[in-house]
Amino acid sequence: MERDEFIKSLGLGLAMVCAGTCFSSCGKSGNDGPDDKPDPGPGDNTATVDLSTQLKAVGDQAKVNGVLFFRIADGNTAASFVATESICPHQGGSLVWKQADNKIQCQLHFSEYGTNGSVLQGPQGTTGNTRTLKIYNTAISGTKLTATIV
Repeated sequence: MERDEFIKSLGLGLAMVCAGTCFSSCGKSGNDGPDDKPDPGPGDNTATVDLSTQLKAVGDQAKVNGVLFFRIADGNTAASFVATESICPHQGGSLVWKQADNKIQCQLHFSEYGTNGSVLQGPQGTTGNTRTLKIYNTAISGTKLTATIV
């Protein structure tokens, strides 16, 4: 085999591999973004935090089973806490509570949400391309704060 024949055959093989890779990346994989539902664990639709060790002060936050819990007021009543999804519905960024700004913020594209889940600001300072956050019902029993994931 001559050198030019070898290079031509190598180029053809490389082109076929690249084309196959390109075509497969255009296909639907079944995973087109983050799952909007938190992972509640096997067979469980609740998430629980222990108020004797977590969320002691206003502004404290914790993530459990895909739920972001945070304290917005003093006292151990359900109204003193908010429980929402911990993953941003835009592109799956981590959500955190910003007590000083009184908002929930995505750490990936900086979408901002109110304590009621409303969109205050879309990704990268825009007004759209995300949905409101799910806010879960909470209940307190003893020192346990439980959110029901629906």
